[in-house]
Amino acid sequence: MRAIVVDDELLMIQKFERLSNGIEDLSIKACFDNAKDAITYVKNNPVEAAFLDIEMPGINGVDLAKELRAINAGILIVFVTAHEEYIAESNRIKVDYYLLKPYTRELLDLMMENLRILEFRQRKVIYVQTFGRFVVKKNDRPVKLVGRAKEILALLITRRGREISNEQIYRTLWETRTCTHEQMGVYYNALRRLRRALAKEGIADLLITTDRGQMINADMVDCDYYRWLDDNVRNHEAFHGEFLTEYSWGEKYLASIVRKEYGLD
Repeated sequence: MRAIVVDDELLMIQKFERLSNGIEDLSIKACFDNAKDAITYVKNNPVEAAFLDIEMPGINGVDLAKELRAINAGILIVFVTAHEEYIAESNRIKVDYYLLKPYTRELLDLMMENLRILEFRQRKVIYVQTFGRFVVKKNDRPVKLVGRAKEILALLITRRGREISNEQIYRTLWETRTCTHEQMGVYYNALRRLRRALAKEGIADLLITTDRGQMINADMVDCDYYRWLDDNVRNHEAFHGEFLTEYSWGEKYLASIVRKEYGLD
């Protein structure tokens, strides 16, 4: 779990780092003594959790939490404070945990148990529809994806966690263009847009970049096509002869599905 710490007191940051040292699945990536730098960091880096002091000069912890959620809707927010009077406000904005100073390593371990449960629940909140048009939802709400960025994700979804080289993705989506370094620029621009869109939804970890190309974390996805591949009866009933209808390259997958569906293989 990649995390940041924001506190205007350096000694408090150092204490948190010291006591959290050794928690294997917690990685403190950056610490800040002001909210503005923290906001800039979260805009440009994947972060799963933020540990925030509340009473800080300038932007306080409550307003910072709102800003971070606007950037990354899935970020886990923990208030680390000596003041109990903010508990009602933290509940109102749905903060994930409230840690009172002074705290001990035992209390940090208890906090992490709760955050692990929350993180686990978030992992399988993505539903992908491929029968018909391509739709991605998080917690039943459509994820805003457009253009080639959306199409890249659709292609990766069909591979169910298997790697696709960048060149193969480009040739599939831009089939009439030659694959040169200059031409590949349009692909990398679309890939950056996809990363930004996923990060904004708090699901940046869905996309995995390898040395050669891209893949998705299939463990995060509930998908009608995957259910069909696993011979889920309900999803055989859900197939009505359409698959990724907006993408021409989806026709080869459709042909394979039809052959299997009607026993033509």
